[in-house]
Amino acid sequence: MEPHEIVRKLGEHKFKEMFLSLNAAAMKASMNEAKLQAVRSATQTSTRRRNEDWAKRMWATLHSSTPAPCKLFLFEWLRQTKVELLTAFLDAIGVQHDRGLTDADFMKDVPEQTLIEAGRALLAHPKLDRREVAAYLMFLDYSNETTKFASLGLETQLL
Repeated sequence: MEPHEIVRKLGEHKFKEMFLSLNAAAMKASMNEAKLQAVRSATQTSTRRRNEDWAKRMWATLHSSTPAPCKLFLFEWLRQTKVELLTAFLDAIGVQHDRGLTDADFMKDVPEQTLIEAGRALLAHPKLDRREVAAYLMFLDYSNETTKFASLGLETQLL
């Protein structure tokens, strides 16, 4: 599933929560990826208002005939706000990392059953949001052009 479809299935409320959790540089980069201008308008009298307007515009592009790609958006959201999730997954599959980030090609190097078991454990983890876990695992599949987590029924976890 493509990143814009993952984000769309999470819903408007969750998308805005995710977008507003990013720093300004990541918001601007996400806007640029969606081919939207990331400049302050006269009606945006505060940073909060600007960010909310940007979130509204990004959400609208997810329902247009050419939806925003959202690959950079999902990556930045995971990198900036979901370190615990990334760390838990990489620890579970035994991959060296720096605060949840790695250059290891773990989707190719780690046995598929190990990946699936780690994914299943994250979905059941009491401190992690199953929707966010599902989005992460689906994003891993998309980014690596695999379907390794398909057996987990992740699409239903997004709702």
